[in-house]
This record gives sequence, C-alpha cells and structure tokens, in this order.
Amino acid sequence: MSNGATFEDCFNMLCGEKLGEGIHRTVYACKIRPDLVVKVENQEMRYFANVMEDKFWTDHRYYKKVADWLCPIEFLSPDGRLLLMKRVRPIHESDTLPDKLPAFLSDIKRENFDWLDGRLVCMDYAWTVPNPNTKPRKIEW
Repeated sequence: MSNGATFEDCFNMLCGEKLGEGIHRTVYACKIRPDLVVKVENQEMRYFANVMEDKFWTDHRYYKKVADWLCPIEFLSPDGRLLLMKRVRPIHESDTLPDKLPAFLSDIKRENFDWLDGRLVCMDYAWTVPNPNTKPRKIEW
C-alpha cells in the first residue's frame, strides 16, 4: 500500500464528522474514541502545528499553572500529520468567560477556547510562547 493510500485508510478509520477548520489544520470527531478529536495537518502547507502543539503540551503538562489552561493531547502520529486531543464542550453565548488569562496564551479568540471538566481550556496553542508567563493579564473577548 502506498503512503497516500495508508494515510487515506487511517484517515477514514479515525476521522468522522468535520468539526472545524483553521489555516493549518482541520478538526474531526474521532470514530474510535468519542472523547477525542483528530487534528489533521493540511497537506498543502505544512507548518508542523501539530508537532509544535504536542511539544508545548509535553513540556508543560506537569506544570499545573500552564497545563490547567491547555486541552490535553493523547497522541501524535510519527510524522505529526495527525494529533489526537481531548474533545471539549463548545462555549455558548450565555457562558461567562474570565476577564483575565495567563499571558502565555497569545491567540485570544473565542474559537480557540472551550470547556473541559468545567474549566476553560485553550485547544489551539501551537503558536504559544515556549517559556510561558503565567501572570494574569486582562483580555477582551
């Protein structure tokens, strides 16, 4: 089986409904683990967003002041094209959002955040500052 056919077979096995799309990745429901989503790196322009996001998670997952604000990652494929992340509950218009977030969270927009276990988490942090400043800063949604 060629690499393209293998990728397509894995994609079809893992990826269900399309949930969202950004500049570098498309997010799908995970068919085999409903508690996860699959982030698929766009083939045309590879910026290794999955790899950078996984690196940030791996470097900081035991640092509570940072990890509490991040959506956990479960798996990264060997070449980084596929990333499996915890599935979160979308923000509703009626939800009250904090007026301060840690300074290391740089791309502040509603679509980059959702709820996991009752707390607000960032689910798109590939371009986060490598040495996080956890000091709270005022933000506007």
